[in-house]
Amino acid sequence: MIPETYHVHLLPDLNRGVFRGEEIIEIYVEKRRSVIQIHAADLVLDRAEITPRGAPTIRPSGAPRKPSFAPDSRGPQEATEFIAHPGRETVEIRFARPFGPGTYVLSIAFHGDLQKRLRGLYAAQSGNRRYAFTQLEAADARRCFPCFDEPDLKAKFTFSVTVRSGLTVVSNNPVRRSDHNTNGTTTWHFTQTPPMSTYLCALAVGELESGEQRHLGTVPVRVWHVPGKADMAGFALETAVASLQRLERYFGIPYPYDKLDLVAVPDFEAGAMENAGAVFFRETLLLVDPHTITVAEQKRVAEVIAHELAHMWFGNLVTMRWWDDLWLNEAFATWMAFKIVDEWKPEWRMWNNFEPHRAAALAMDGLANTHPIYAPVQNAAQATENFDAITYEKGASVVRMLESYLGPAEFRAGVQMYIKRHAEANAVAADLWKALEEASGQPVAQIAKAWIKQPGFPLVTLSTESRRDATDLHVKQERFKASPITKPPPGGSNTWPLPLVVKLAKPGSKKPRVERALVQKARDKITLAGAKSPPWYYGNVDEGGFYRVLHDPECLAALAQDPAGRLEAVERMGLVGHQWAIVRAGRAPLSSVLDLVAALRDEADYDVLDTLVGPLAFLDDQLADAAGPEYRGRYHRWLESAFGPARAELGWDPETDERDERKLRRSALFRIVGVVAEDREIADEAATRLDAFLDDPTTLEPNLADSFVSIVAREGDYERFQKMRAAVEAARTPQEKRRLQLALGDFRQTRAVEQGLALSLTPEIPTQDVGFLLMRFLGNRVARVTAWGFIRKNWETLMKRLPPMMASRLIEATAALQTREARNEVATFFKQHPIETAARALRLALERFDVNAEFRKRAAPDLKDWLDR
Repeated sequence: MIPETYHVHLLPDLNRGVFRGEEIIEIYVEKRRSVIQIHAADLVLDRAEITPRGAPTIRPSGAPRKPSFAPDSRGPQEATEFIAHPGRETVEIRFARPFGPGTYVLSIAFHGDLQKRLRGLYAAQSGNRRYAFTQLEAADARRCFPCFDEPDLKAKFTFSVTVRSGLTVVSNNPVRRSDHNTNGTTTWHFTQTPPMSTYLCALAVGELESGEQRHLGTVPVRVWHVPGKADMAGFALETAVASLQRLERYFGIPYPYDKLDLVAVPDFEAGAMENAGAVFFRETLLLVDPHTITVAEQKRVAEVIAHELAHMWFGNLVTMRWWDDLWLNEAFATWMAFKIVDEWKPEWRMWNNFEPHRAAALAMDGLANTHPIYAPVQNAAQATENFDAITYEKGASVVRMLESYLGPAEFRAGVQMYIKRHAEANAVAADLWKALEEASGQPVAQIAKAWIKQPGFPLVTLSTESRRDATDLHVKQERFKASPITKPPPGGSNTWPLPLVVKLAKPGSKKPRVERALVQKARDKITLAGAKSPPWYYGNVDEGGFYRVLHDPECLAALAQDPAGRLEAVERMGLVGHQWAIVRAGRAPLSSVLDLVAALRDEADYDVLDTLVGPLAFLDDQLADAAGPEYRGRYHRWLESAFGPARAELGWDPETDERDERKLRRSALFRIVGVVAEDREIADEAATRLDAFLDDPTTLEPNLADSFVSIVAREGDYERFQKMRAAVEAARTPQEKRRLQLALGDFRQTRAVEQGLALSLTPEIPTQDVGFLLMRFLGNRVARVTAWGFIRKNWETLMKRLPPMMASRLIEATAALQTREARNEVATFFKQHPIETAARALRLALERFDVNAEFRKRAAPDLKDWLDR
């Protein structure tokens, strides 16, 4: 069964939360049959007819009880029975007489409720205004209209929507016309789309506004939003046009759709969704106030916009054949976004920003319960599980390694070849490898397959050995394991084709030498000219490789003597990440990473300082108490003594025309000293400044807002909680609202914790944010036990408010509970309340419980000894 075109007419009633629909699908039937199996979930099929290719029509306006079908000389055949298969999310449509082969027209009338969990065609609210939006990836188009809901069944779509007059409808293609009906409704008719997959269809319905319109050639570009937010759309519009210009140049193909609408959705599960021609975003990732936006938020908005627009070519124009190649879409778009924004705004140093993303993927991929980038997918639930750091960030890291290995020009030529060959069709990874091999002459498939189909990554150990006239750099690779107790499933390989890039001290020169090699064995060596061993080396230049490096103690000490003089900022970030992971893995003592942190106390680069926050916060949360009752205070005092002077030197307020680098360094130091070390002076001053900030957000340097809000919440009483709750409601920008709302999860006062948890059951916390607020409470060491009890007690109600991906993230976050008793409770609870889309999330959570427990037992005495010394 091959669909060719869809004509879909929807009639949503936003007040009643229901909708009706009528559709005509032109299909090619390959063989004689009397049954059609079509995807439909949470829908009721009212009527269906099959007709040889003819002229069935749906009335363009009003709300007819049944679709109207034009007569055909051979006559339509009405369905005799509908048999639902909920497990497969399909419906069998049975007919009395067999038909086919040939082209037929399938006409269906149906109805359903607007969904409540942010998928399919779902209801949303902004204040008192009601809306309906779609979110159809991975397999939720079937919750909007009956369809053949698989990515390789591309078709052309023509949508029409009848709604109350005064509302606006946005879809993938431009509006062809709008008809005003006599019953107070308007029918919006859209032009036909190019061939595309069902999951890329889009509808937004409600009171929406758009302001300035820009053009890319003849293509109009607009930002849509709920009323009253036009002044926050300018940056997104600028970013979209700048990104499209660069993407067109890179792909060598014009933007492939008739228009581009960027829609700010007030309640949305994902960060954004790449619907063809109508990209949907969370408001926080599209609408910004240039006067109060932080630099980090600005970068994130630009990166997400560029990511979604890269999909217009890589994912939409050329689409993976099935969900096991999801990484083809997401890895490439992730890599391309950083590349495009870095080209547009080089001062943002976007590849430094990529480092925390890569670190998240490395952390997950070191566990036994990781998965390959290419993961076989049997159904929609498994597809949903794969929207994770392996698919996105590890995939992007591998794409980056391939580009570096092949060369940017050769890589781009291969990508352009791939896009042109498969435009408006589907492809698999082998098609990309073939194009890259033709463009570069290199054995791409051989290199890429090991990284794509093999879980995990290498730990690379380097050592030098001097001979009479040369030095050998010995290279050993093995699979990295996150902990001494990590036991990956048997049978996997422990080696990869490794594009190794190492820099070494060059005697007599300040500039180091760089050596490149493709290492394919477990042990290898690189011969260096010159008999003298270099005093230091670094094993992952520019952090371009997806691997960890184990430097010997002498080399590590040499690097720590002058980190800024020997390593670029991103390499210092990488060095901290590598050493922290190696300590967690039991391959080096905790003192090695603490000594490295101490060596970086005068670090001037904000990105490097930000990299320290994660390990330092983990030690505070997981090890300080385990070391002994007084050691949290001693740990905090050490952090204050190490980083407090630099924080004090920068002061509280920015200088006139202060550069972003200085502002961001101040912000990073406040996170270390104020948030992690809980400095009392900072807490007292932050409370005063936050009161002024809530009256006028421009009174606080924007990059300090996150830290100050969190610190004040942590120290606040119930009266402060109520003030912050009111401030959430009054917040003017999406970022301010989210910042204040999530900080409700930082309160430690008992009544505030109980009240904050209870809010997650109410509309006061939007559906999109329920999971994030509960995760914030789980991360709060004083509130986490209460939060876990609340989650268990209210699970049935919470599941009505937790979309599938959010439920998975919440389950992963339970590892913060730490204790053996909590681990057993989590395992038992989710065995009794299984979630198909979260099976891997539960395995990862339980493994992290075990890994963290082993680390606490092993490293707490080391922390105690180090602080004592």
